[in-house]
Amino acid sequence: MEDAPGTPFEDEIVIRRIRFSSEDTGFAVIDADRGGDELVLVGPLAHLEEREHVRISGVWHEDRRYGPQVKVSMAESVPPSGDEALLAYLKRVRHVGGVRAARLLERYGERVLEIVDEDPGLAFRRAGLSHARSKEAAKSWQALRSTRALHLLLAPHGLAWLVPRIAAEYGERAHDTVRKRPYELTNVFGVGFQIADTIARAAGVPRDSPGRRRAAVVHVLIEAERDGSTCLPVPELTAKAGTLLNGPPPDAQLLHDMVEHEDLVLEADPPARTPAPAPDSPALWAYRPVTARLEAELAALVNGLANAQPTLEPAVVATDDLVPAPEQAGAVTAAFTSRLSIVTGGPGTGKTATIRLICAAAKAQKASIALVAPTGRAARRMAESTDMEASTIHSALGWIPGQGPTRDEIEADLLVVDETSMANLELLVTLLRAVGDQMHVVLVGDADQLAPVGAGKPFAELVATKAVPVAELTHIFRQAAGSMIVRGAHAVRQGQPPDFTPHEGLQRDLFLIERSDPAAALDEIESLVSARLPKHYGVDPLTDVQVFAPVYRGALGIEAINQRLRQALNAGGRPVMGGRLRIGDKLMLSGRNLHELGLMNGTILRLLDHQDEKLVVSADGVVVELPDEEAPRLQLAYACSIHKGQGIELPVAIVVAHPAAGPYFLRREMLYTAMTRARKATLVVGTRAVVTRAAATPDTSRRYSRLAVRLAED
Repeated sequence: MEDAPGTPFEDEIVIRRIRFSSEDTGFAVIDADRGGDELVLVGPLAHLEEREHVRISGVWHEDRRYGPQVKVSMAESVPPSGDEALLAYLKRVRHVGGVRAARLLERYGERVLEIVDEDPGLAFRRAGLSHARSKEAAKSWQALRSTRALHLLLAPHGLAWLVPRIAAEYGERAHDTVRKRPYELTNVFGVGFQIADTIARAAGVPRDSPGRRRAAVVHVLIEAERDGSTCLPVPELTAKAGTLLNGPPPDAQLLHDMVEHEDLVLEADPPARTPAPAPDSPALWAYRPVTARLEAELAALVNGLANAQPTLEPAVVATDDLVPAPEQAGAVTAAFTSRLSIVTGGPGTGKTATIRLICAAAKAQKASIALVAPTGRAARRMAESTDMEASTIHSALGWIPGQGPTRDEIEADLLVVDETSMANLELLVTLLRAVGDQMHVVLVGDADQLAPVGAGKPFAELVATKAVPVAELTHIFRQAAGSMIVRGAHAVRQGQPPDFTPHEGLQRDLFLIERSDPAAALDEIESLVSARLPKHYGVDPLTDVQVFAPVYRGALGIEAINQRLRQALNAGGRPVMGGRLRIGDKLMLSGRNLHELGLMNGTILRLLDHQDEKLVVSADGVVVELPDEEAPRLQLAYACSIHKGQGIELPVAIVVAHPAAGPYFLRREMLYTAMTRARKATLVVGTRAVVTRAAATPDTSRRYSRLAVRLAED
């Protein structure tokens, strides 16, 4: 049946079975029928349903593992025809079951859809529905009709996979929104400016449309937030928007119009602040309104706590088993003499011991304590080290997906937040909103670690501004000082390469394995993970060893390492979800928090089984079930990016630092963070030159923020 690879394919088919479907990307793998012949379709097909008739265009493709497939570029639903297809379509309408669908078909025949379109309410009343139910059926019909119209608009551009997402966002207005205001689609997750622009251009929207230029401005700000900024200087914003538009940059009038319509916030730094600052002022900053409000709220919350009177008694600093260093004593004192204080320091400087001292001092005066952290793994470490209960921030707030926090206030006299450097602007604001009138708050973290995912780097900024008392722990304690990992990490903090040479009296837990050839380096990683490290340290290669790499593509990228390690560690795993996953795979939840299951973005999982449309996974020994629709958010995690793994702590870490693995992407903060993920040993595979360059190169990508300015103003 199939033709040679590259041969065009165009025909009408019937969807038989959906093997795999991703709502986020629109990609799907589908079994289809063409005149009795079976074929496999791959491409932007997530919008299709089983038994649906579809006209597709694409080319034949030979997959090395799965054989002949049709790589689809366009898939357009064919209006239902024939009794079976029409009945199936009519039964999708609310309150119209099989009996009423048959009654409609018998009455109107092949013109049934056209007749119902003319007056849905009347048609459904004639089919036997009550007046109230016919109104609900008519509304359901309008939504289906809008979906049909959306398919006609989007399918020619290969964008029909967006139909469910757009329909969910706009309901029965979806078709009109796409046709009349296509740039509003940038509000829908997954619809960027380029996609909206493609739709708009096809709909005849002129290149110089104000709506097009406004959408470009908003898109640039959204991208800046994804890169960690909360705002952009206006000249940089307009220049990037002009590049996106492939034309003149947005002018001052457009920006002011956006301000008037509350689509943009413009603010000037003092002393240049004026009632109406000039848009071309170099000190003028642009925000999305929601982000400007969050940044202003964080400044107000921080200053409010800084200026509030303490409610706890001065602390007794020492305990029976812990005698604090001067910096630690200062941290404990600050925790009880200020409503908000900060503890920061690198590995081995006693952050965990300081938390225990603070908790002991609180218990001494019978103060209640709440311990929280951004991730489940960090919360468990906190609980183990303090012998007290700890939870994720989201759990403490009673977070419900789709609703947000359900608790207005965390009930405790003292709140201690660990790994606060992982909290972005939105998360920290959400947490501080729940601080009660009498509560003391201590934020603990390492300001030199990688910045959090999302807008803002609030912990590092609060450390830098010292708007509240900051205890900077710098003394490396004797036990930690014997670790080559700790010494190497502190060298990297100072811009120096770590010392890999073993010295007498030092614990040899940091290694450099130099392999200049990429293939040899990949062989070394496979050997280390699959055999040598498990044998030497008595660890599990899946749960106790993690490979970190700075890039996804290339001979030593995350994807190549994942494929090699999967073959070494799970070659016999049963394929599921169209073969993308295998039973036994090491996976990571990506781009989503499942608070109700205790699973956060970046959680490492093990796939145990797949049954009854559920993926059975384990996370740190806890077994949970995930519906099949979560499968697209599960990525192989034998290797992962340093950003995704910054919340991980485990016995052994392997860090890729090689010319074939994006050496210019590996920077000081990334190397420092990756090195400090391990408790027993860190092994760097690559070349000394890449390590030296990374240690000497700080992250120069600018994260714009005006939190410091706001803190000074309030």
